[in-house]
Amino acid sequence: MTFQNQNVIVEAAAGSDWDDLQEQLNAAHEEVRSWAVSGGRNGVLITRRRHDTFTVAVSPDVPYGLTYERDHLEAL
Repeated sequence: MTFQNQNVIVEAAAGSDWDDLQEQLNAAHEEVRSWAVSGGRNGVLITRRRHDTFTVAVSPDVPYGLTYERDHLEAL
């Protein structure tokens, strides 16, 4: 996981499986959710960038207390 301001980039390590990636995503979501809650105005947006890369971020486009997911697949 890579932290950048109020978002986290989650990338699966070589040789890891879906359970490992899911654990990383859950940890990132908890961290970012705490940032969003402390701000009291935004929710959390989880964006799949590639099959093994996600961004978890505080987002003003998501209502407070909610988490949205979206696909925004980038070309390789």
